[in-house]
Amino acid sequence: MDKRRWIRWVGPAALAAGLGLAAASAARAEGPGRFLKLDNGLRVFFYEKRDIPLVHVVAGFDVGSKDETDGTNGLVHFLEHALLFRSGSARTGAEMRRHGAYFNGHTGQDLSMFEISLPSSEAAFALEALKDLLFGLELRQEEIDREKEIIREELNQMEDDPERRSVDLVLQALFPGHPYGRSVYGRAEVVAAATAEDLRLFHRKFFVADNCAMAVVGDFETAGMERLVRDVFGPLAGTGYSPPRLPPAGPLKKGSSAQLERDVIGGYLTIGFAAPDYNSTDLCAMNVLVEALGRGINPLLGGYLRGQRDSVQYVTMSYLAFRYGGAALVSIKADPRDLPFVERAAQAFLKRAGSLSYSKKDFADPEAEMAAFDYLEMARNQIRFAAARVDESGLQLAGGLVRHMLLNTRDSPGTYLERIGRVDSTDLRRAAGRYFGRSDAVAVSIVPLPEVKK
Repeated sequence: MDKRRWIRWVGPAALAAGLGLAAASAARAEGPGRFLKLDNGLRVFFYEKRDIPLVHVVAGFDVGSKDETDGTNGLVHFLEHALLFRSGSARTGAEMRRHGAYFNGHTGQDLSMFEISLPSSEAAFALEALKDLLFGLELRQEEIDREKEIIREELNQMEDDPERRSVDLVLQALFPGHPYGRSVYGRAEVVAAATAEDLRLFHRKFFVADNCAMAVVGDFETAGMERLVRDVFGPLAGTGYSPPRLPPAGPLKKGSSAQLERDVIGGYLTIGFAAPDYNSTDLCAMNVLVEALGRGINPLLGGYLRGQRDSVQYVTMSYLAFRYGGAALVSIKADPRDLPFVERAAQAFLKRAGSLSYSKKDFADPEAEMAAFDYLEMARNQIRFAAARVDESGLQLAGGLVRHMLLNTRDSPGTYLERIGRVDSTDLRRAAGRYFGRSDAVAVSIVPLPEVKK
């Protein structure tokens, strides 16, 4: 698939990766790393990982759909395209391939992330390339107009994908009136009307050194890499930019349920719940709870729903932790005729999740304890396994470090895995009651058009 046409999706597959990225924040506390802040405000973390002769550099900016207005919704995503794929840049296409580089970008509610991986011998090129791509924007209107066709195709692809579309609609409905309520993909009319000057103004405000964090992970010697970073990025000017604080996303007054008919086969259901933000003390409990209920081995919710209806094909849960709020999502595929029942059954089960037994220690009877499945330990082990996978991937580790530098506002109470290990069944029940025990869930189902219903 043409990388230019990839959809940056915040749906279930991407959210699952988020668990692993959260674990990467532990590297800052426990790994062979060094933190540096340049005079211009750019934050950099160096992490030596000498097992493979590669260098991974990720740069993130504190700008996402939260920073848009209704009149600019879509410009952050558009800028991602403009920065990475503009034909006028000497750092894209053939030159990247000559240096053996992989590069890409991702737009989210909070952040915009850009990544490059290549052989460690090309580290200087990686830094120069990122500086030129991200800070040296030059645009021509005719080039912008060509890129609009690519983005329009992405928007059409999202509309045609029932899982992505339902997730996008649920996230919008979970945050009405809040900046998180704007779609990451943007509005088609904003994209259609965008000019090169619109993008320049947006870029000039947000894509500055003091709104950026960068992680360099891989096969290098820290002192030498620090000199390179200072030489390449040190001359950038600081602007004094400070991201504005947004109000926390509060709970909904009431829930909602909507059904859309599309040209699909089968039924798709997404249920969303307000969840803790990135800096909440409930973050680790929610990570473990989502794993126990809807992921991993023998998840509680999946087993229950399949026992209720044979047509349930899959059930998965995911958790998005933003700076000012969060979302827990349940994604289900089933016979469309069963979706109303499945929706009610899933919400009823999750309301009871605050009284469930998650650990063998929850049973006083020794025989019951021996026969019980330990959902708590399963979930913690799955998270430990995900964290190990991230540690093996220098690119994911770098992304996790950047995300942590930009989103974290707490003094560290311990590494991520230490905090996961301290979560117990009481924590899970408390979190379940707090976030799933209310009556303000948002549900969106997508079913076949009448003429193609099975």
